[in-house]
Amino acid sequence: MVINDPLGSTCAREGAGIKSPAYIRSKPNPNTMADMNTNPGAPAPRPTLLTVICIISFIMGAWGIISGLMNMTKDQTAVVAEAQAKMEEAKAQLGDQASGVAGQMMDSGLELTNRAAEHAVPIGVAGIILSLLSLFGVWRMWNLQKSGFWLYLLASVIGLVVPLYFLGTSLLAIASIGFVGFFSLVFIILYAVNLKYMH
Repeated sequence: MVINDPLGSTCAREGAGIKSPAYIRSKPNPNTMADMNTNPGAPAPRPTLLTVICIISFIMGAWGIISGLMNMTKDQTAVVAEAQAKMEEAKAQLGDQASGVAGQMMDSGLELTNRAAEHAVPIGVAGIILSLLSLFGVWRMWNLQKSGFWLYLLASVIGLVVPLYFLGTSLLAIASIGFVGFFSLVFIILYAVNLKYMH
């Protein structure tokens, strides 16, 4: 009769250099350990498109501040005199055509220059304030905070209304503001597309 001896068979296997399955230790899975060390509360990475448009907006905001300061400190009398001299020179070159549509556009441009010079200080102050508000909004969006989008939108809309208030609603003024407004609209749309990544 054969008697099964679990202890003896275990000893025999250990003597032969074979470890019992009960004593075999499983190696830790590096992937599992990495998952355990991952911080579940880590913020999501900023999308590349959002990073690019934020950098461009930072540059534009800084230029807006510099432009506002220059507008406030520049000698506006010299600016108007220079614009008037160039206008008279252009009319002299046009001759009889200066009394037509081209001449009317030149007169409108000179009037726009005069109004801009007359309101240079308030336009410059408004430009600096709106640039700072825009930069603050962009900085919040850089940190994936959705409230920054509404600050940027507010600054962009007011930035189109202020020139209309000071410069009037002439065709040339509307065309100039519309050119700026087009690029503002493009950036607003690009930021709106990235709202889903913000909180």
